Amino acid sequence: MIKQIINILIIFFIQYIPVFCQDKLDSLEIELNAAQSDTSKIRILLDITEHLYQFNPAKATFYADQSLLLSEEIGDKKGIADSYYNLGVINKNKGRYEYAIDFFSKSKLIYDEIGDKMGLASVNNGFGGLWFLTGDYQNAFRYFEEANILYAELNDSLNLANTCLNMGNALDEQGQHTPALKYFYLAVEIYEEIGDKRRLASAFLTFGEHYESRGELAVAEEYYRKALDLSKQVHAIPRIADSYYFLGKYYYNIDEKQISLHYFDSAFSYAQESESLQSMMDDARYLGDLHKYTGDFVKALYYSELYNEIRDSINKTQLNQQLSELEWEQKLNLEKQIREKESQRQKLIRNFILLALILVILLAAVIYRSYRNKQKANQLLAEIDQLKSRMFSNISHEFRTPLTLILGPLEEMIEEGASGRPSGKTLKMMQRNAKRLLDLVNQMLDLSKMDAGKLKIEMVQSDLIQALRAMILSFTSLAEQKHITFKYEIPDQSCITYYDPDKLEKIINNLLSNAFKFTRENGTVSIDVNISSESRATIRPPFTCETPVLDMTIEDTGKGIPEDQLSDIFDRFHQVEGSSEIDQIGTGIGLALTKELLELMYGKISAESEVGKGTKFHVHLPLGKDHLRENEYILIDTDKITNRKKKVTGEELISETMEEQLVYSEDKDDLPLILVVDDHPDIRSHIHQHLKEFRVFEASDGLKGLEIAVEHVPDLIITDLMMPNMDGVEFCMKLKTDERTSHIPVIMLTAKASVENRIEGLETGADDYITKPFNMKELLTRIHNLIDQRQKLRERFSREVTLQPKEIAITSADEQFLNRTIEIIEKNMGEEDFDVAALQQQIGLSHMQMFRKLKALTDQAPSDFIRSIRLKRSANLLEQKFGNVAEVAYEVGFNNLSYFAKCFKEMFGESPSEYMKNKS
Repeated sequence: MIKQIINILIIFFIQYIPVFCQDKLDSLEIELNAAQSDTSKIRILLDITEHLYQFNPAKATFYADQSLLLSEEIGDKKGIADSYYNLGVINKNKGRYEYAIDFFSKSKLIYDEIGDKMGLASVNNGFGGLWFLTGDYQNAFRYFEEANILYAELNDSLNLANTCLNMGNALDEQGQHTPALKYFYLAVEIYEEIGDKRRLASAFLTFGEHYESRGELAVAEEYYRKALDLSKQVHAIPRIADSYYFLGKYYYNIDEKQISLHYFDSAFSYAQESESLQSMMDDARYLGDLHKYTGDFVKALYYSELYNEIRDSINKTQLNQQLSELEWEQKLNLEKQIREKESQRQKLIRNFILLALILVILLAAVIYRSYRNKQKANQLLAEIDQLKSRMFSNISHEFRTPLTLILGPLEEMIEEGASGRPSGKTLKMMQRNAKRLLDLVNQMLDLSKMDAGKLKIEMVQSDLIQALRAMILSFTSLAEQKHITFKYEIPDQSCITYYDPDKLEKIINNLLSNAFKFTRENGTVSIDVNISSESRATIRPPFTCETPVLDMTIEDTGKGIPEDQLSDIFDRFHQVEGSSEIDQIGTGIGLALTKELLELMYGKISAESEVGKGTKFHVHLPLGKDHLRENEYILIDTDKITNRKKKVTGEELISETMEEQLVYSEDKDDLPLILVVDDHPDIRSHIHQHLKEFRVFEASDGLKGLEIAVEHVPDLIITDLMMPNMDGVEFCMKLKTDERTSHIPVIMLTAKASVENRIEGLETGADDYITKPFNMKELLTRIHNLIDQRQKLRERFSREVTLQPKEIAITSADEQFLNRTIEIIEKNMGEEDFDVAALQQQIGLSHMQMFRKLKALTDQAPSDFIRSIRLKRSANLLEQKFGNVAEVAYEVGFNNLSYFAKCFKEMFGESPSEYMKNKS
């Protein structure tokens, strides 16, 4: 009967256990087919591989290869490393240690690269097991130790205990029993801590084997019994079977055969229950010997035959497994061959596609090149159109300001007739601006002549040093007016030579004017002049004579030029991007003309600059006429040059840097105050002359204008749009968003005449917008209209505040200011010591600012404004029968009844008592 049961178990293991494995495999394969992403497929393939480690290594190898290929295809480094690790484990289990080492090494490199500590720990543990199997216990211990350290960092207590146990075994095999015990006990401690009694029982069995091998039999028995007790507690059938087996083997070795028989009987029963054929075979071998010893030869024969049957069955199973592995290996080889052929086919297809793609790219490149050439041609035409548009825009912009200063006085002279004789100052201003226009026209004509090849070098023979000194020193007054340090180095000796004074003057004026234009107060402008000699062979062959050469360096401490724009500054009509200030904008002709004039005379110019530090120009100009062809120059008498009209020089530029003026007269205290903000002094002077019925302040830029506006609170501001330091847009925006100045009307002047520019000016809060050149009568009319409108607004505010202080709609910053002022007064209504000073402190304005602000909005002084609010509140209280007249007066902050009654009657036309009686 027992033999039949055993045979049934053997058949079950051989036939049904693989079925259970196949069921699990089928489930995983279903998941694999249903997986949507490659990443999910890789994880399932890895699970299948791990599932097949023990049961079918060949099939496990197939799935490991599949996961590796897919991981490499999508670049999943984690998947590649895991696949290599699985292949290492499979080859280790099959005894193919060289392959296992190779796969473990590859996986370790990738785990290390991606920083996967768990993967590193696993592969180190795998290496340790591999060396342990080969008998290299020293290397095994080293790898187990590395894995142990990583598991400790990962707080993986279970694997930490397992590696401690492995380390103990490695040391024990080397005969290092005492150190081995240290790791055994450490593993036991961790198992106890995490409550894993099953593994603790296994550890105790290891302890028992350790002590039994050392001859400490009593200690070995103790640990075998501890393992048995723990296994029974958790009902771990395989561990119970193992514990009985080791106890039986222990008593068998000490020749206690009867006791040994008892334990092996128990071991065999639990082995049957755990369905462990290997354990049953081991137990049957001992039971056959023991029954023979006790004289029960029937049972001895039975267990001996049973041992042989189980052994044969296991061998058959292993043989079948080996055959299965061979089949799978053949299948794998076939699939590899198919894959290789497919790979070759794919490679041929890829090469064909690549070749076709190259041909398409070449064709596309030809088509694109043709298209780009057309695009470049179109772009060049567009740039030419843009250049023309910008040129006319720049020139018209540059002409508007001087035209304003010429046409304005002329129109006034025409209107006034013979009786209106203009002042000398006005005539000089008109002459100065007419010269500016003429100079601009001459520059354009010079460029035109150079383009046509008709501009000649007009040379005179005179003292070059004297001429240079006159040209350079003319800028000293300009430097003083702009508070700029002007340094110059000019040789003392004379230099009589041939040169073109007109062109040289244009070159120096353009360069020095630019330097002063871009340099702010307290900056520095310097010019260094040097006369030397050099061989003309360095200029233009075939001339080789020694003649003078002029070298000049002009340097400033201005804002500098960005490096990416430095190479373009000598192009015609080029302007540095980001320069929105009027003193940094011109026609874009000056530097282009300078360069072309120098090149006409075989000179050259270069520039170097650093943003925030300044710019330096280097001029190199050969003198004399020996290096020129006869048809390139003409000689001019010195007298003709002297009689020519002077160009605008540094002396005449002084007017453009005049500081702002504060014009104040006590006999004009009752007149409206107007602030004129413009960087052009002639414009300020021209407007100022026509504002005799007003008090006038002046400022040269928006920054200074804002300071004056906050300090003096003018009745109206006239500002230019484009100014240095702070332009008109920013200036107007700051005025309209500052509570102290938001009520001031603003008229904006500009040389920009486009609709977009007008909209930009009005959107900042400007009340009016006038384009240069403008008619002075129009400007005066708009000034009067805005002041009259502001007066009407004051009357409205005054009326509404007086009648209903809390019913004003908040539609502007001014009305918000009034509303806040009224709230402060009403909050402190009952405090008799609340006065103008207290109101000023809470509002946060100076006395003069608050006075002018309230006067401008309500036409009332602050004290009158406070009193009117108190009186209106008292009238409300009297209507509501709050109390008698005295109580109401004290409630609104009056401590003098007679003064209260006097003020009340002035405002409402009747006494408080009469008012209360009439309202009852």
